[in-house]
Amino acid sequence: MKRIVLVGIIGVALVISAGAQEVPSVTPQKAFDMAKQPATYIVDVRSVAEYYLIGHPETAVNIPLMFWSEAEAKFVPNDNFMSNLKARFKADDTLIFICRSGGRSLKAATAAKAAGFEKSFNLAEGFEGETDAKGYRTVGGWKNSLPYTYKIDPALAYKKQ
Repeated sequence: MKRIVLVGIIGVALVISAGAQEVPSVTPQKAFDMAKQPATYIVDVRSVAEYYLIGHPETAVNIPLMFWSEAEAKFVPNDNFMSNLKARFKADDTLIFICRSGGRSLKAATAAKAAGFEKSFNLAEGFEGETDAKGYRTVGGWKNSLPYTYKIDPALAYKKQ
């Protein structure tokens, strides 16, 4: 029985990693350049608090993949993520997903591609980048080399449905 469960877990891991490989990753500079093209959008999948308080690319649309739950003291899934995405974008739009460091954005890009958004990309370094030797997020990432803002444009901010 243990062997069957282990094989099942390994199989699920292989399916997830195989799907993740299908989504191309881009650098912050490449994403910045791509976003200048028509029908190309940066989708910030961080929580509303992260988008507001840490800053965001100037043209990024906030659609959280997860919300922070005060009651549970953890992130909980945005059950409306895909419907939010479909309400905002067309299937043939180019979507570049960004989060803090690239994990959530890869999940979001993979889900979007599976839902028919064929031109989905992951911003590999995320908004904040990786940690340096002191533990600060100064290595790579959007905010360490490209323009960003704390201003909230109501047309780009998350609207709960």
